[in-house]
Amino acid sequence: MEDSFLKTVLYTGLIILTLGISSFTLKKVIENKESKTATEGFAVLELFTSQGCSSCPPADSVLAKYATQNNPNIIPLAFHVDYWNRLGWNDPFSKSEFTARQSNYVSQLNAQGNYTPQIVINGKYELVGSKETAIESIVNKELALKNTFHINIEKSSINENTLNIEYETGATAASIITNLALVKKKEFTNIKRGENSGLKQTSYNIVYDFKTIKSHSNTINKTSFEFNTNKIPSDFMVVAYLQNSTTGAIIGATKSEIK
Repeated sequence: MEDSFLKTVLYTGLIILTLGISSFTLKKVIENKESKTATEGFAVLELFTSQGCSSCPPADSVLAKYATQNNPNIIPLAFHVDYWNRLGWNDPFSKSEFTARQSNYVSQLNAQGNYTPQIVINGKYELVGSKETAIESIVNKELALKNTFHINIEKSSINENTLNIEYETGATAASIITNLALVKKKEFTNIKRGENSGLKQTSYNIVYDFKTIKSHSNTINKTSFEFNTNKIPSDFMVVAYLQNSTTGAIIGATKSEIK
């Protein structure tokens, strides 16, 4: 009788202890999840570069390090500008609209003018794109900030020569614009002329096509890019990010494979 009572007491105590440990463990899991959510920041790195600029390869290498990390919260983008094409090498990825985008940042951030390599982080900081330590510091700072806005790419699929994209965001204020980029993950170029003549360069996260949409709804939004059948879908990805059109600050970002 006494043995049975003692066993009951010990069994009850063991259950209480187990429940206490489980409760404590569950509490820590919830706390850790909340802590992670509170610091789920992001960093969009826009590097303005050119294959015709002799000081750009070191900055391209810095961007490549972030690109190969494949961190979902870090989005490196290479915008190739066209104003160095006059030096003898026509950068095959350069576009005048990328030069115009850089000029807009120069105005918003009170920079000294267009130059390469220039990197803009989250539309808030601009500096020389080869300053790896300073860039890392800013990236870590931005990753530690809570992301209060969202944008989701719901679909990115190819139909004949068209890449169709569907995205959703709750940020619908008139001052908020949506940027969408068709990005090639990696491409090799043998530079034959200009300041980098003889350089065999591997470029990462090259912006092939880009568009800005000034108005959107809080339901599904649709847009598209031309996508020729000679392109391999797995070589590309789609990037979407929200930006304050007045200040230039980027407030939400995401990227997606083409499915």
